[in-house]
Amino acid sequence: MSAQSPVSPHPADGHPAPVERWTKAGPVVTGLPAGEITALQERSEASVGEPGAFSLFGFAVGTLLIAIPLSGFVPLVTGVMATLAPVLVFAGIAQFIGGLIALRKGNTFAGTAFCVYGANNTLIAAWYLFQASGLYPADVNTKLLLGIELFCFAYISLVLAVAALRFNLEYSAILLALVPGFGLVAVTNVGGPAAIGNIGGYFLILSAGLAFYGASALVINSAFERPVLPLISRN
Repeated sequence: MSAQSPVSPHPADGHPAPVERWTKAGPVVTGLPAGEITALQERSEASVGEPGAFSLFGFAVGTLLIAIPLSGFVPLVTGVMATLAPVLVFAGIAQFIGGLIALRKGNTFAGTAFCVYGANNTLIAAWYLFQASGLYPADVNTKLLLGIELFCFAYISLVLAVAALRFNLEYSAILLALVPGFGLVAVTNVGGPAAIGNIGGYFLILSAGLAFYGASALVINSAFERPVLPLISRN
């Protein structure tokens, strides 16, 4: 006989049966009432510092730097290579760490967004570094694979933008600008004209600008403990 009895759907001790409840941390199977789950969520968020400001700054810096050569303001290859250090460290690794902290706070949306874009920036930096080191050639096949990756991130950005509508319109705008940003740059990588990628770069610059504002609002409002810079929250 097992040392632990399975949970009965109709327990005799008077406690409610565990059910699946959706929270900011994701689905949770629990017998706790909704009010107690909310209280636990609030304690989790209040016990860990907010990683959103430095993660958004990392996202904004990396997106802006990579968008400048993509937009055609400087030569593409030399411009991208010059941005790889901040993209890898600040926009990549640091942002990814911010996502892990957000997951610890019980915020699946922020954790997913920061980890996804942090991982993508690390991937992009590694892609160019590997290519520059001669591990694989700069030909149509490698550009095709990079284009497919960028199309995937256009879709991921759309999903996150829809989710952000539940929380904050500022964040949703940041993410919506990434959809044509990634998508149009991807078109160039799969054989489309360079001018299409330039337009995608402009959308990335827009996303970076919105992210700079969002990060500024988070850090300033946290310091003053009141909304000095407004964010259009849906909560």
